Amino acid sequence: MDPLRPANVEELKHLIGIYKQFLPQSIQFVSLLQNILRTNLTLHDTDEEQVSHRLQKTVYIPNNEKGNRLATFVAISREEDQYIFINTLEVPPTELTHALENTTYIKWGIKPMFVIGDNSEIRAKLSQLIVEPKVQFKSSSDCVNYWMPQTEAAKLSYIVPADVDLKPLQVQHAKQLNEWWPYRYRTSQQYFESAIKYFGAFGLFDKTSGELVACVFQNDHDAVGHLYTVPERCNRGYGCTLAKAITKHIAVQYKQDVHTFIDGNNERSIRLFNKIGYKAVSRTEWLVASKY
Repeated sequence: MDPLRPANVEELKHLIGIYKQFLPQSIQFVSLLQNILRTNLTLHDTDEEQVSHRLQKTVYIPNNEKGNRLATFVAISREEDQYIFINTLEVPPTELTHALENTTYIKWGIKPMFVIGDNSEIRAKLSQLIVEPKVQFKSSSDCVNYWMPQTEAAKLSYIVPADVDLKPLQVQHAKQLNEWWPYRYRTSQQYFESAIKYFGAFGLFDKTSGELVACVFQNDHDAVGHLYTVPERCNRGYGCTLAKAITKHIAVQYKQDVHTFIDGNNERSIRLFNKIGYKAVSRTEWLVASKY
């Protein structure tokens, strides 16, 4: 018997409730699970092949009769864009380790990207996993999570610079966003298309030419993501306007706290989000699992 099974809607809501007790430090897990719940309900009758595999996630919980009191979960996106999000409140993470080593839901041979919180015990256990094929974990990114409570985020106001118009992004803008993104990969344009279609996304467009010159959207973590301004239009307040606009959108549209994650070396973004009112609360690390 597999040590994991898919969580149903009520079990997923219960899991969210547990992690809400540990806010703001648990914001990345609360937001992720809320995004998965809402997205899965939205995509219920949608053609799966028309949606990015990155958005199509299943949350797995321990396959036992005790209930998930330790809030252990493994969330897995589909194989063409596979991300695996893991966490547990158990110390040491024995239940989670056993699940990772014995589940059939993880395809180790396709180099999945693991996403973990600021948990040194989970990080250490990953490097000791006994699985076939043998894998090693290499850190891809390590970011600080910044948080703003819903009550503050919903009250944000912003001024749109005089030389641009603020508009929602459309699916056709995904190609441009993907070209700007330095981390693009084979299926990343479809990810941008799906995120624009199903989540919030805004752009600033030059009033004269209509050209898109800056963008931001709500990513699959329910976080503020991919904030970008073309180099020749920097230092005009575009980033602040877009960050506030998407933050307020998430807070008002979904009645939830808002977060973003920023590389610790990205001083410019850190200053921007601190200025807006975000607070650093925890960390998130991305690790690639590849065969020896």
